[in-house]
Amino acid sequence: MFFSARRQRPRLYLHIGQPKSGTTSLQDFLALERETLSEQGFLYPRLREVENDNAHHALSYDLREETVPGLRMTPHDPSRKARVWDQLAAAVRDTTCSTVILSSEDLYFLDDDGERHRSGVALLANRLKPLFSSITVVAYLRRQDEHVESWCNELVKYGFRRNTLDIATLAETLPVCHSDYHMLRELWVRRFGEDAVLFRAFRPDRLKNGSIVDDFCDLVGYQPSSRLVDFSHRNLRLTRLGFEVMRHLNRFEHSLPVHRRAVELVRDLAVEPPEDPGAEAPFEYFREPLREKWRDSNRALRLDFPDPLFEKSQGGVRPYCLWQPPDLEALREAAALAALQDDRCAAAAGALVAAAIDVMRTEYHAL
Repeated sequence: MFFSARRQRPRLYLHIGQPKSGTTSLQDFLALERETLSEQGFLYPRLREVENDNAHHALSYDLREETVPGLRMTPHDPSRKARVWDQLAAAVRDTTCSTVILSSEDLYFLDDDGERHRSGVALLANRLKPLFSSITVVAYLRRQDEHVESWCNELVKYGFRRNTLDIATLAETLPVCHSDYHMLRELWVRRFGEDAVLFRAFRPDRLKNGSIVDDFCDLVGYQPSSRLVDFSHRNLRLTRLGFEVMRHLNRFEHSLPVHRRAVELVRDLAVEPPEDPGAEAPFEYFREPLREKWRDSNRALRLDFPDPLFEKSQGGVRPYCLWQPPDLEALREAAALAALQDDRCAAAAGALVAAAIDVMRTEYHAL
C-alpha cells in the first residue's frame, strides 16, 4: 500500500460487535449516512459484490476461511471472488477522509475459542496495520446471561443450529467468546495493544441516549444528521414459547426456506404463556457452573455489570418456558391450515410446526 509522503494514513475505528448488541442498527445507520459521514471526514467503505454492503462481514469471512481448516462460510459465497481486502486497500488509498469506520460482528468470532494455531485476530492485525495510522477496536458487550439467551434464540430462529437442546444445555455448547469476556479482550489486546481495545457495557443507562447508534457516533466524534431522530431497526426475536416450538421442530429434517417460513408462523402466534412471567433475570435459566464462569470473567475484566442478582449463587435452574397445552392451540390450528396451502414451502412449514406441537404435547402428558 502506497501513501503520498504528504498525506497521513487515516485512523480506523473497528467495530466488532458483539452480536445481538444493536450491531445491525448501527451498520444500517452508518450505511444510510455514508454521504454525510464523508462530508465530516469519515469513510464508511462500501464493498462490492457482497451479500450485505451495509456491513463488512465479507472481510471477516475471508479471514475465518483462511485460518480455520475446511471452513466454508456460506454467506461468503457471493463475495469469495470479489477480492474484498483489495477493495478495502484501494478505498483507503484513494480517500481524503481522516477516519475510516469498519463494522462487522462476525469479527467477534475470530479465534472464538481462544487463539488458534493460526490466529484470525493476528492475521487481521497484519492486514490492517499497514493501512492505518492508528486502530481502535470497539465492542459493546451485553451481560453474559442476557447475551447468551439472545444468541441461543438467534441460533434457533435462523436455523444456524438445528438441534433439539434446551436453552441451558445449548448455552454450554457455545464457544468461549460468549462467556469469557476477559479472555476475549486479552486476545485483541495481544495484537492491537492495551489502549487500542475498548470494551463497553451494552446497557441503556451507560449508552448516550440509551442508544448504541448515538453512543458510537459520539465515541468517534461524528455529528449525525437529522435521520437519527426517526431511525429505528427491529430484529424481532422468538418468544420463549416460540423457542420451544422451533427446537422441537428441529427433530425433523427440513430445508432452510421451510425453516424460515416456520419461524414466521411461530413468531406471529407463539405468544408468551399468560401464567409464566419469566425469570427475573435471564441467568436463572442457566446452570451454576456456567454462571460461575461469567462471574469470574467479569471480576477480572471489571466491565461494570452492576446487578446484585447476577452475583448470587443459585443451584437450581428455572424452566425456560412454563407452557400449558392450551397455550399451543391457536398456533396448532394455524399450522394445520398452513399445511393445506398450495405453496409447498408454506405447507411444509405448517406440517412441521404441527408435528412439533404434537411432540411437545406427548412429552407434556408423559411427565
